[in-house]
Amino acid sequence: MSKRLLHSVLLFSIAAAPFGWNEPARAEPAIPATVSFLYFNDGHEIAPVSDKLGTRGGVARIKTLVDRVNNEKIVAFGGDLGGGTLFGGVFKGFPMVEAFNAIPIDVANFGQHDFDAGAANTIELVKASRFDWISSNLAGQDGKPFAQVPAYKLFDKQGIRIGVIGLTSAMDTTTQDDHVKQLDVIESARKAVEKLKRDGNPDLVIALTQQPVADDKALLQAVPEIRVVFTEEEAEERSSVHEVNEGNRLIFSPQGNMGSVVRLDISKTSDGTVTLSHDIWKADETVPEDKALAELAAAYQAKLDEELGKPIAVTKTDLAYGDNHESRYRETAVGNWIADAYKDYYRTDVAFANGGGIRASAKAGTFTLKDAKSILPFGNKIVAAEMSGETLLAALENGVSATEQLAGRFLQVSGVSYVYNPGKPTGRRIEDAEANGVPVDKNARYKVALSNYMFTGGDSYTMFGDAKSIVSANEALTDVELLVAYAKKLGTIDAKTEGRIRVNGFVDVPFGHWAQEGVYGLYGQGWMDGTDAGRFGPDQAITRAEWAGLLNRSFPFDSGSAWNGNGSNRQEPDAPLMREEAAVMLKAALDANGRPVAEAESANFADDDRLSDWARGAVAGLARQGLLTGRLHNRFAPKEYVTRAEAAHLLWKAMK
Repeated sequence: MSKRLLHSVLLFSIAAAPFGWNEPARAEPAIPATVSFLYFNDGHEIAPVSDKLGTRGGVARIKTLVDRVNNEKIVAFGGDLGGGTLFGGVFKGFPMVEAFNAIPIDVANFGQHDFDAGAANTIELVKASRFDWISSNLAGQDGKPFAQVPAYKLFDKQGIRIGVIGLTSAMDTTTQDDHVKQLDVIESARKAVEKLKRDGNPDLVIALTQQPVADDKALLQAVPEIRVVFTEEEAEERSSVHEVNEGNRLIFSPQGNMGSVVRLDISKTSDGTVTLSHDIWKADETVPEDKALAELAAAYQAKLDEELGKPIAVTKTDLAYGDNHESRYRETAVGNWIADAYKDYYRTDVAFANGGGIRASAKAGTFTLKDAKSILPFGNKIVAAEMSGETLLAALENGVSATEQLAGRFLQVSGVSYVYNPGKPTGRRIEDAEANGVPVDKNARYKVALSNYMFTGGDSYTMFGDAKSIVSANEALTDVELLVAYAKKLGTIDAKTEGRIRVNGFVDVPFGHWAQEGVYGLYGQGWMDGTDAGRFGPDQAITRAEWAGLLNRSFPFDSGSAWNGNGSNRQEPDAPLMREEAAVMLKAALDANGRPVAEAESANFADDDRLSDWARGAVAGLARQGLLTGRLHNRFAPKEYVTRAEAAHLLWKAMK
């Protein structure tokens, strides 16, 4: 059911009196004034995006949704209309501004990708906009507000005063220059709200942010005057609404790539009370496209195809960056090829390519400029510098410091190889590193090609302060220019993985994971391996046969007899294992190896009543020995499947 506020008008009938006069008419209650606040963000593509998640977005559908609201409205864009994709990298945001002028929108906040082409380009975007940009925490080189945009905007519609502030974080993940500086988000928000209260006395304060939801919750706690936050996307496939303070305060996160529009209806009664209701509209294939904006999008797409469709090389194999972001935690063929291109052009000892900068794959066959720009859409300058081996090792450590988060700082490399263990604490994960087949010497000097974004501190690469610049950003070519030059030089691209990077462990079971000891213990014994290179798949179900095999390695027993006697009638060895089944088999294994488990009547789990009769004694007995624990809210969840992490944790605990 829609959460939109329904306003009812009470109608009173007036009955005629017997003597020909009417009773006095009763006053009708006033209908609360209402304003609709419409929000969307993540406008990297002017046309709809079609991928494995379906079709979504596109400026023509956004306009259709905006036009459906006939009452007073405010249309806001949350940020990121340039950079991050091929379209943004080529056109640098200007088509999106043209489209937003036509929708039209009223106010926009900056996302970090709006600076991918540099702050000077961002200023030109602001100048081209017929809507207002705001920022409460971005400053220019002179310390004044960036591009002279206001810290907030105050709307007065239907007698409702709505103040909007804009906040941007993660500026270290875009092009680094001296023309824009990110100030503290919370302190800047406090100052903007105080000024807004003094100047405008708003009925409602809304924050447009570009930061994770956890930071938005901290913002609401620190600045109580903010009631609503519209933030960046949490996921491409869904929208999210987070209720704070029992729903009195709200955080909205729409789908990525303009996949949805959030509608917030703001009402104010005669006594000044402000009430909120909301709905989320998907911008999918069910939404018809506005004709004029669909034609605009098609014209830009045609221009893109015309400019970028020319062949420049042939590739023998697919160049896959990874559907699961493999370039952010392990070696990939496309990562090797990119790093090789940098090293080859500048003739350095080593080259680094940050995995987060790789944004697309290319199929085997004809390789075009479009392929190159899709793979590297940001247009980062690739510089060259001389640094010590100690600095080089520090860079490698930073690259693997957040692999569990699939952070973009992960390094694809050329001229160097390394082994890292995500099960170790941050700062101590590199276990081995060689440069051109020889262990990296901390005191030696190495020439390294890398992006200027990294060299100037982006993605926490703060260790290059003492490095000597050989080729500066002013003299350097862009990443895609080097890639195109390398493709033309080769003619035929034959990129492959070569063992340059080895993951000794699992990025999805990092240091501090609750099952780390069991997972790495069994991995070290050679009893359990990953689902693929660098990943364990901790949340995947384990099968009955896999569990029986693990038990037999440590506690040899007749698993067939134990299984057939448990009464579950689940005879398929490849079927997922239920939690109560795992307990029955573990008890049988322990009993057979001189560690008998006394059965008990109750395990004291909240869902004991869901245990099968044939499993109750084993579950209760193992629980009393401290071997079995429940899930959330003291639930054992007997019929749910055992995950690989749970299996490793349980067996290791039993072995110890």
